[in-house]
Amino acid sequence: MIPLKLKTLLDGRVVESDRVEYKKGWNPNETIQTICAYANDWSNTNGGYIVLGIAEEDGLPVLPPEGLPVNILDKIQQELVQYCKLITPSYTPQIELVEYQGKHLIYLWCSGGDAGPYKAPVNVFDKKKQLEYWIKPASVKTVAKGSEMFELYNKFNSVPFDDRVNRDAKIDDIRRAYLEDYLRDSESSLASGINTRTIEDTLLALEVANATDTGIDIRNIGVLMFCEKPEKFFPYAQIDVVFFRSPEREGSDDFTEKTFKGPIQNQVREALSYIRTMVIEEKVVKFPDRAEADRFYSYPYDAIEEALVNAVFHKSYQIREPVEVRIYVDCIIIINYPGPEMYIDMDDLKNGKAISRRYRNRRIGEFFKEIDLSEKMSTGIRKILSALERNGSPPPEFKTSPGREYMQVTINMHQGFDLDHFATKTPSDDGGVKDGVKDGVKDGVNENQSKIIALMKENSRITIPQVAQLSGLSERTVQREIKVLVDNMVVVRKGGRRTGTWEVM
Repeated sequence: MIPLKLKTLLDGRVVESDRVEYKKGWNPNETIQTICAYANDWSNTNGGYIVLGIAEEDGLPVLPPEGLPVNILDKIQQELVQYCKLITPSYTPQIELVEYQGKHLIYLWCSGGDAGPYKAPVNVFDKKKQLEYWIKPASVKTVAKGSEMFELYNKFNSVPFDDRVNRDAKIDDIRRAYLEDYLRDSESSLASGINTRTIEDTLLALEVANATDTGIDIRNIGVLMFCEKPEKFFPYAQIDVVFFRSPEREGSDDFTEKTFKGPIQNQVREALSYIRTMVIEEKVVKFPDRAEADRFYSYPYDAIEEALVNAVFHKSYQIREPVEVRIYVDCIIIINYPGPEMYIDMDDLKNGKAISRRYRNRRIGEFFKEIDLSEKMSTGIRKILSALERNGSPPPEFKTSPGREYMQVTINMHQGFDLDHFATKTPSDDGGVKDGVKDGVKDGVNENQSKIIALMKENSRITIPQVAQLSGLSERTVQREIKVLVDNMVVVRKGGRRTGTWEVM
């Protein structure tokens, strides 16, 4: 079974449109060439997906699907496997027969290959087959020529670090609990077989391990996300948060340190929870001449979240340096090592216009997207800029060295907050939502949680789908934020799932 559910793919929330092709019927030449292009993974985004039985218009699926005739499904699958043998080196995508809205479809996951570059026939029906190296630089499939061929060969000489096999990791280093949590959070179709499928089969299905004659080899992405102690294999694979309470910054002894370890997705969530609890505050300014009050945050949570996720995503796990978060009385600085690739223009990056052609850790980005820790590729800076602008905060500052040894993002506090107040705050290690109420909203809740609380106050019987629709958040995000609110006793569910109500404490 393909881990990413077809419905999630069709929703367009996780995978970019240029990584998906919809085909109304079975065209062997078009399909095999597209499979070859995704295997070559020119954009380094871990291949793509093909759905047979759905027409396409302007890059989008035409729904409801037309489907494929039941009586030729077996024939198509047999021919598909047969024609895939014409790809050199050998490559076969994952194939799944899916029923969607009452129609039969064939769903293919063509992950980026490890043994390329790959070439496939121009015409699978010719006796003397002409083979070409097919690529997809954007949404258009083409044949690699000239300098593209050089880059294609160079690409396969340099497999991204998180997709390489870790020769020191063993199956016993993987914790089933972390694996199960991920499958549930991502709403993967693999979650339905948690209790019946072996851990080895699940790792292979997620493509975080390689099958061998003697067992399986774990890839680095599996170690980073499903091991209890990734730092055992990658020293300093952690997030260090330092809270300075004195304006003197590093020159003062008045600071608190906290280190977050474990699977990288847990590191991010726990560090964000700590920052949200101890640093982010909401301020309400009321005016005598109008009913509406101004509301803003010391730091918009979305900007901090995206900056920290980007740091974890783009960090090199071969460099023995942690992701650093430095919290001062007037700003938050996030640092990761190394910095952006040399071909990325820093002015474009600062304006949110930089497009990365190569990702240092493509699998981390893809896995994070599926659990709503990240959005589509190359959108992180734009999201930071937008969140700060909406909050009325100053723009961020980006800094790196001439050799791009590090990347530093500075997010300044909203001008409406008193610096002396933050200098006297006392950090706590409880990680929970703080006590105290401001205009009926708990301190320490983030922007998403504030929206949810407001909707619950208006309608105590509101459902999660209704909250998602009215707030503009995904249902997964709503579920995750409500769990945090419930765990910290900010809201309480009374009654059953269908007839119960929400109470804001």
